[in-house]
Amino acid sequence: MNHTAKTPPAVLAPLLNYLHGLKTERADLATLQRLLIESRVTLEDLREYLHFEEGSYCRNLVAESPWFNLLVLCWKSGQRSPIHDHAQSVCAFKVLTGVCSETAYQFSPCGQVVPERTKDYLTGEIVASHDTETHQVSNLQAEGTTLVTLHVYSPPMKTMKVYSLTGKSAGEWLAPEHKAVGA
Repeated sequence: MNHTAKTPPAVLAPLLNYLHGLKTERADLATLQRLLIESRVTLEDLREYLHFEEGSYCRNLVAESPWFNLLVLCWKSGQRSPIHDHAQSVCAFKVLTGVCSETAYQFSPCGQVVPERTKDYLTGEIVASHDTETHQVSNLQAEGTTLVTLHVYSPPMKTMKVYSLTGKSAGEWLAPEHKAVGA
């Protein structure tokens, strides 16, 4: 489905110039990390993209092309992504506010996922992962504490493999719809 978002804030211009220049291949993960680190984007810059939902974290579209999605993800306390990989997309994101808990997983000899480590990322910190890395992103903070992250997927993440702690792969998962602000 094609979504139309409002014009992104000017502070994102260096990142968007790079992303819109992608014509034949996905973004370079190191370049995404660098651009997100250099970005001075704040929560206030993205205020119009802040939409939360009760049942699950909310994906809010900022910009897209055939080679990327730029999304603001809004997480209420206790909300988590499924345990997943990124299929054929690289992903980098910046924590805009809150504490983001990322749990990385490895595979056991029998093929089940096993938690390897959990690390908390604070406001301003960057998380980057290749398509084959398996992780879960969570807001594990106290009730009423929100988490907002700015995500880049390249190419856009349409599907991914999800995993369960009680079995092998739980199958393919279609990425949830993202909300287009102003659509």
